[in-house]
Amino acid sequence: MDVKAEIDDLKRRVGDLEGAVNVLTGQFGKIHPDILAIKREAADGFDQMNKATASVLARVDTLNTQVWSLRDDLPGMLSEVVGNIVDRS
Repeated sequence: MDVKAEIDDLKRRVGDLEGAVNVLTGQFGKIHPDILAIKREAADGFDQMNKATASVLARVDTLNTQVWSLRDDLPGMLSEVVGNIVDRS
């Protein structure tokens, strides 16, 4: 068994691995700003969706209040209309 040859082979393989890691690190360094930009855009999009959802919920709440108000006022309104129709007859 040639120890020196094995050590040289291991050094070469470690060097190859270090080279691959350096290449990947360089590639990641290039895409990292793009990833951050996508993250910001996604956060902005979700913020806009949250605002739109809040607006819709406020409108639904207003509609709910108006429907309940109509439910309370409708019998009186109908009796007034029916009374006016009977009075004209």
